[in-house]
Amino acid sequence: MSDRERDWSLSFVGCGMLVFYHLGVTYCLYERAPRLLRDVRTFCGSSSGALHCALFLAGFSLDQIAEFYMRLAKMIRKHNFGILSPFINVTNYIHTCLQKELPANIHQMVSGRLCISMTRVSDGKNVLVSHFQSREEVIDALICSSFIPLFFGFIPPTFRGERYVDGVLSNNVPCLDPRTTITVSPFYGEHDICPRIQSTNFLQVELSRLNMQVSLGNAYLTVRTFFSTPLKVLGELCLRGYLDAYRFLEENGMCEWPGPPPSLASGKADTAPSGDCPESKSLDLKTQSQSNGLVEHLRASMLPWDESLLDILSPRLIIVLEEIINRPLDILSRIHNSLPVRILSYVTMPCVLPFQFSIAMIQRFVKWLPNSASDILWLKWAVSKAWSEVVAPLLPVPRCSAPASRTQASQAHIPRTPLAPLSPKAMVAHHGRS
Repeated sequence: MSDRERDWSLSFVGCGMLVFYHLGVTYCLYERAPRLLRDVRTFCGSSSGALHCALFLAGFSLDQIAEFYMRLAKMIRKHNFGILSPFINVTNYIHTCLQKELPANIHQMVSGRLCISMTRVSDGKNVLVSHFQSREEVIDALICSSFIPLFFGFIPPTFRGERYVDGVLSNNVPCLDPRTTITVSPFYGEHDICPRIQSTNFLQVELSRLNMQVSLGNAYLTVRTFFSTPLKVLGELCLRGYLDAYRFLEENGMCEWPGPPPSLASGKADTAPSGDCPESKSLDLKTQSQSNGLVEHLRASMLPWDESLLDILSPRLIIVLEEIINRPLDILSRIHNSLPVRILSYVTMPCVLPFQFSIAMIQRFVKWLPNSASDILWLKWAVSKAWSEVVAPLLPVPRCSAPASRTQASQAHIPRTPLAPLSPKAMVAHHGRS
């Protein structure tokens, strides 16, 4: 992978709130291999990976993308069940944010460069979309690629008149050419950029083309994909992505800036992280790590710890994450995040959850009524298809109908010979016996 003249592609797997790992990888590629990131031919992604690619190609700075992810994480942390909570409608939240912040010509900016993985509901096959005719098509594709059936709703969204769901279900590692595609995954496995663990456990599984090692680390990351995660853990995951991307660049001879990271000067939003932070805010990690909670959290979680990693980490990235994480909360958020309130919420969960679920379902039903006509037709088709393909073959065949039908069929194929007429002597004998 050391040939820099080839047209590379980047593929980001769908991983829910672990998308902070993708942010750290992108930050490292921008600082350490800017030409590689600039010359990427296609950005491929599924679910949150596709959303990350779209925001980057739309011209958002990496600092703005981090702000977007942190807002979403803080909203999810307000509920005990994370994105699976009935009171959270992640699809509507992302749709509202995209409608508000994406530029009007986003379809022109991403056509041919963004490849989104989706799963078609009618046949369960994977579909890759890379060309868009309007801004609404880009938003619809991103919503379809992030829609988890049952958890985000019962009616899948539509794209160009067809129903689609999360691309994770059919192809979580989309790529156009495996030979020139750099795959990025926050799970322990065998992808190009992913966490590595020194272990004798060689058991691996492949789910929707996503290679994962069977380990407690992946079990923990899978849980964090859906449920609420502390903000410092998300920040630590971002730094891990930066370190894993740096290791990949060093191993393949692609690192254009080895050693300490360059100082990020101010630049445009579509080519650099935000430049509103002066260079005086640069951080000497070795001397100030004691006062940096994020670095201390990373040091405690990465065992064995190597102090040389402080020379690799980006001071700019740590500053941005620290500012967002430590941003003061409003009074209601402070009360909700306090330990007594959180303990009380878990204790009363069995009693409160049924009422919360009922209220959430009523609210979603009221919002669904304007689009109920087309959705009811689709539900009718889905139920009939499920009945014919799943339920009907399991039903027993009536006993009386099967033998009768076989007897009738056998009789239908037996040729009948006409009866010969009786001779006069036979007729006399017959009458005599009678």
